[in-house]
Amino acid sequence: MTTAILVLVLVTSATGVALRVQHGAVPTTYGPFRVFAVSTGVLALLLTLAGVVVLVGVAERLMGSWRTVVAFVTTTVVGTGIGALSAFVDSDGRDVVPLLLGRATSFDPWTAIVGTVVTASAFAGPLWRRRIRVNALAVVAALLLYAGHASDLYAVLAAGAGWVLGELLRRTPKRSGWVRSSHRETRVLLGTVVLVSAVGPVIALVSRARVGILAPLAAVVGAGPVSPVRGCHAGGAGPECLRALLAYRATDPWTLVLAAAPLLVLVVAALGLFRGSRFAVWLVVVVDVVTAVAAAVTYGVVPGSVERLHGMQDQFIIDVSIAASIVVPLATAVVLVLRRRSFTVLPSRRRVVAFSVTVAVAAAVVVTVVLVTAASSPRHVEDPLRLAVAAFGPLAPVTFWDRLPSIDPMLRLVVGLAGPVLWFVVAFAAVRPTGAVEPDADADGTRRDRERARALLEAGGGDAFGWMTTWHGNAYWFADDGRAGVAFRRNGRVAVTVGGPFGWPDARDQAMTAFARWCDDNGWTAVFYGIGAEAAGTLTAQGWGTLPVAEDADFDPRTWTTSGKKKQDVRTSVNKAKREGITATWSSWQELPASTTRQIEAISEEWVAERELPEMGFTLGGVDEMRDPAVRTLVAQDPDGTVLAVTSWLPSHREGRVVGWTLDVMRRTNAAPNGVMEFLVASAADRMREDGIERLSLSAAPLAQATEGAPTNEGVQDLLDLVGGVLEPVYGFRSLLRFKLKFGPDLHPLVLAYPDPVALPAIGIAVVRAYLPDLSLRQAVALARGRG
Repeated sequence: MTTAILVLVLVTSATGVALRVQHGAVPTTYGPFRVFAVSTGVLALLLTLAGVVVLVGVAERLMGSWRTVVAFVTTTVVGTGIGALSAFVDSDGRDVVPLLLGRATSFDPWTAIVGTVVTASAFAGPLWRRRIRVNALAVVAALLLYAGHASDLYAVLAAGAGWVLGELLRRTPKRSGWVRSSHRETRVLLGTVVLVSAVGPVIALVSRARVGILAPLAAVVGAGPVSPVRGCHAGGAGPECLRALLAYRATDPWTLVLAAAPLLVLVVAALGLFRGSRFAVWLVVVVDVVTAVAAAVTYGVVPGSVERLHGMQDQFIIDVSIAASIVVPLATAVVLVLRRRSFTVLPSRRRVVAFSVTVAVAAAVVVTVVLVTAASSPRHVEDPLRLAVAAFGPLAPVTFWDRLPSIDPMLRLVVGLAGPVLWFVVAFAAVRPTGAVEPDADADGTRRDRERARALLEAGGGDAFGWMTTWHGNAYWFADDGRAGVAFRRNGRVAVTVGGPFGWPDARDQAMTAFARWCDDNGWTAVFYGIGAEAAGTLTAQGWGTLPVAEDADFDPRTWTTSGKKKQDVRTSVNKAKREGITATWSSWQELPASTTRQIEAISEEWVAERELPEMGFTLGGVDEMRDPAVRTLVAQDPDGTVLAVTSWLPSHREGRVVGWTLDVMRRTNAAPNGVMEFLVASAADRMREDGIERLSLSAAPLAQATEGAPTNEGVQDLLDLVGGVLEPVYGFRSLLRFKLKFGPDLHPLVLAYPDPVALPAIGIAVVRAYLPDLSLRQAVALARGRG
């Protein structure tokens, strides 16, 4: 079917090109839109054909041939038909009927391609469904908002029609309500939006017909003293000025480079968002706020700026356009601020200082050069301060330039170049703190501290949560002799450790006491979370209290077998998997094929989307943690190579060698056969037996216990029981513990050790916040009511 569509597009496009060559026809302009009946050139034709082959071909594989035909035709008809109604609002006094018919019968292949792809997204998994829709809508929306061609409007309408049509054609059950994204996917989606927002003004500046509602924003970015805008003079921004701004176009590479300078900052920031950089979040917020303020001043929205623009034809459309130029950047900034917790990588202080110093020095140099040039100018400059402000363009208000005192061409050129140079410096200085080129360490645990903790852990070892101490988001304390350390997370005045101390065994007990004393010196309450009973004995001897919080389940893979009545379920699952040709691949993330890692990401995203709560962390890993080269993945695949389930395993060290592996991530597809997880754990035991591994840990299920009778504090235990009960339907910790019991492991109670019962309410909140830092009060109340 893709081939038939390809032939159709080729024939219509070639016919249109031939007619234009024969009759000398040009694209017809209708009001604020430009309508192209078909692709308008050889390059456009080649790109269109490539789009059909790649995008429509993928769509056909996702939803089949007949659905592809339905989507191709339906979205084209809906997008073009509804878009043609724009003739009623921008006829410019012409006869509406022929205008309407002309638009309704036009055909742009990209309208059909976009509609078909968005329709097919309904048949993809949650990860790619969201990515396809966000990317497609971001691109077509940017084209519509900045360029504003009729074909751009048709593509947006076709995308909307495809979204609805896909849901109608898809018969599989759909989850109602908001579909949650993982932190990693949130970074990808918001980074994509910011990247498109940076490219949009460039598209508008080079477009022959720039009439989108964000066209004024592109003019704000693109115009300046190097290319002064006609009509924008000291008397204010009148109709002539606005017409000139809307008609402004970067006709030469030099002007385009200067106009793109602030947009380069957004590109760098978008790359940082992909890496989870919190610094990139605030960088985008600053740029967007500055852009919105510049647009507001330029178009006379804020008090004290230029005169309000009146007397223009289509005043309502102009008002909407100007409002959008201000609201869209502000809305992007607000969304990033609200979602900032998904960006967990904070820059090191050294890189922030280097960025600040670089920008400050560059600003000082730029202003100095401008003032020196003004002082040496043959014309007297009465207001050098205004020149200094103008040097921070090109986001200084457009009408600001001609309100400057009369200056000679050389000074105007220097002022015009100063702003872009400064923005280029900001962009390049932001590369390192945003992690756009290389990842940066977070602020709570610098890269050096994390590397030190990792080396100490490999040399001396740790407890059940040992390798989790190397994860991002942890802060570190090290003993004075450097032989032991503690990883922790602080919430308010409570420092919750990630397990017990790590390092050399003979130094750990003393490290616990020293860490608690250090926390007390800082006004914090130290809480050791998830430590074994033996380690807790050091603290209870000093008057500390304990609460059971989990059960660590492990066994020796060298002696473990599937024999015995208790392991009947495991034995049955292993035999079933072997009969069905399911294989288990033990590998690091980097050694897996790209096709396999993409499937794992999709499975993980689907798992997160099904949860009613934000993605958990602290002692629960995800795809980001699986990417550590020291971590191993065990992947179950059917004979066709389809990933059915995946587990990840964290190493345990002693004296520099791996002596154990701890189960962390467990994910499976909804189509995976029952027993696939039992098969993976049994396969891991077989692999570890061959490698001589001493300990296989099934990890600890947080807030889940198999044994009772330990001394507790009723108040905080009730809180932890409440939290465990609330999370059970969402994350199934207690069900997970029952799953682990199938393997006949040895159980080791893990406890929370606390120094002062008075601090127990704050401790309980700190533990919950460690797992769910994004949990809102509304979600907490809703979940508590649901449990009741």
